[in-house]
Amino acid sequence: MTHLIKRVVATCLIGGGLLSAQVLAGEGGLYDAPPPPDAAYLRVLNAGAGGSLELSVADAAFDVGAGALSPYEFVTNGSYDATLASTSMPLSLEAQKYYTIIVPADGSAPKLVEDAPLANPARAGLYFYNATSKPLQLDAKVNGKQAPIFKDVAPGETKFREVNPFEVAFIVVDGGAAAVELPATSMVRQQGVSVVAMPTADGVMAIQSVNSVQTD
Repeated sequence: MTHLIKRVVATCLIGGGLLSAQVLAGEGGLYDAPPPPDAAYLRVLNAGAGGSLELSVADAAFDVGAGALSPYEFVTNGSYDATLASTSMPLSLEAQKYYTIIVPADGSAPKLVEDAPLANPARAGLYFYNATSKPLQLDAKVNGKQAPIFKDVAPGETKFREVNPFEVAFIVVDGGAAAVELPATSMVRQQGVSVVAMPTADGVMAIQSVNSVQTD
């Protein structure tokens, strides 16, 4: 996002609504107060390559670059219209839940998906978003050995899985085309990592990011 990030409230979210409330409140004022119990968490995926997009929901304003995934922002639970350019999209957001608005590269209507919570605090959360027009597979390479995690993920589909903490390189497999291998990353307990596959003019690209929540 192009606007300044003033405070990152939590880097270990999805299931982190409870985590941040417990951890931040116990730090003796070192951090800001935890988010209110009626807060929902919303972020935006810009799967296009045509430049940044601006989207607003209530008091939350997103400015997301091409091929980028924003952090989550707090939005009070309720019903809203997400405003994007000259169009709007109705949303219904529940407290303590996490959502991603996916804006496709082909100009079709944005899609709201609810992101699954991480239930086991001893594990990490892996989130895969296929924002292309073809089925894809996500593999993991650990200690030189490669194995599939999600097979035949349909276009526009999202997948979630709890995994053990480990060092891993994720690989997006596009049938007979060249696979896209991302830099190795550490999966950390109570933390979410998102892998996003997006279309390019000659194939597929992919990004990965650690899930985070921000406030302005």
